[in-house]
Amino acid sequence: MAVSVRAIVEVMGFPKEHVDETLLKVLENLKKEEGLKITKEEIVPAEVMKEQMFSSFFIVELSCASMQRLHHFCFFYLPSSLELLDQNEVMMSANEFTSVMNDLLAALHQYNMTVSNLHAESEVLRMKLAKHEDPEQKKKDM
Repeated sequence: MAVSVRAIVEVMGFPKEHVDETLLKVLENLKKEEGLKITKEEIVPAEVMKEQMFSSFFIVELSCASMQRLHHFCFFYLPSSLELLDQNEVMMSANEFTSVMNDLLAALHQYNMTVSNLHAESEVLRMKLAKHEDPEQKKKDM
């Protein structure tokens, strides 16, 4: 089932030139995606946000060949906003629903594993730092 959406994709960082370049690269990559067709685009130039951080975004209207392609767009481009344009209701086959949900679950499991690994690394670093800051431990280490 084909669907049309309007989406906002943001890029934040510094310096301003890097944000502008990255935004254009993201948009160019999106234009190359199979099963996604940009029907309208608007780029908003980078503006300073806070403490030298810059933010820029583009608004696109996309025609997605299937719900799987829309799902792919959402997970790989992480739009901050998505609006369905051409349908009041979304109907899909059980196979399509299963595929979309399994892709969603796989991505969530991957993100969960990444967060868990980062948390474990952070705890190890925190313990090592505490060990080096502890005066009693410094005496033992000598």
